Amino acid sequence: MKKEDNLKVDEQIEMFEKAVKNNPKDIWSLIRLGYSYTRANKYKEAINAYNQALNLDPAMYLAHYGLGYSYMKYKNIDEAIKSFKKSLEYNPEYIQAHYRLGYIACEQQRYEDAIEHLTTLLKLEEKHAKGCFCLGKAYNALERWDKAIEVLRKSVELNPKFEFAWYQISLSYVGKREYQKALETLQKATEINPRLEYIYDQMGRIYMRLRRIKEAIEMHSKAVEIAPKLGYLWKNLGVAYLRDNRYWEAIASLNRSLEINRSNGTSHYYLGCSYQYLGEQELSIKHFKETLRLLPNHQKAKIQLQALEKTVTPKEPIVEQHNEPEPVVTEDINDRLKQLRAKWRENSPS
Repeated sequence: MKKEDNLKVDEQIEMFEKAVKNNPKDIWSLIRLGYSYTRANKYKEAINAYNQALNLDPAMYLAHYGLGYSYMKYKNIDEAIKSFKKSLEYNPEYIQAHYRLGYIACEQQRYEDAIEHLTTLLKLEEKHAKGCFCLGKAYNALERWDKAIEVLRKSVELNPKFEFAWYQISLSYVGKREYQKALETLQKATEINPRLEYIYDQMGRIYMRLRRIKEAIEMHSKAVEIAPKLGYLWKNLGVAYLRDNRYWEAIASLNRSLEINRSNGTSHYYLGCSYQYLGEQELSIKHFKETLRLLPNHQKAKIQLQALEKTVTPKEPIVEQHNEPEPVVTEDINDRLKQLRAKWRENSPS
């Protein structure tokens, strides 16, 4: 083990700063200094150190890679890409540069570019778990399910506790409509880490597809227990309750979702459905209108609203408002909502 590996990052910075001060042309000290700055989240200083190294040797591929990594962490992705590509000009077989370019391409949804870099990476180093994971993710995005499963399986063989890879495998099986295999895969992820809310949420979605509603409710309830501040999880729990004809529980969960995110048009839609089942037509109309304000192309809300408006006569004329985006609500609706709110709060999951 190198001496600097035993030092804290601030001690490493101090050591390499002294080395560079004593010998400004010490390229390896500059590269190590850049790396230490990056570890300390001092990305501007890292960029400066790597540029000094490249002034000494423009062909130093490690300095180009370090510069790219610093730019990436600094959120300057265009410069990061340029630097990683420059690293490969001087060393076409540098696997980490291929990985970073593949990773960035995947994040930017340039999946064919990602596949090109990551395939090259795995030819050079087949035991690269993260490379397999990113490649599988790209294949999933392109709905090439079997290819995705193949490389993602390699990823978990290399790292059996790679829960994100298990999750991606489940997405492949869902794409293939092999739902039981998807559930078995997600179960492995929960064994690795039982506190991943998105795993339970995904299991709930699958159970919904299988019409196993009780189990869907159980999974979505676990998800909101783990991450109660994520509005979409409450929305999904509300939908599960709605499918089970438990309308007050659905309303409670959907209102919790809207307390977190008022602009979730889908939550308004399912609230409209819930109130409709309870015979609260005016409240249903209110939420369908809000759905269409937020999601103008929501066809189901349009159909439901048109059908309801044919059967409900407003108790007061509805005056068009040009400066207020909220749908007009009569005083009767507000009064009724106050009466109902106590009811759905009683059914709100703790």
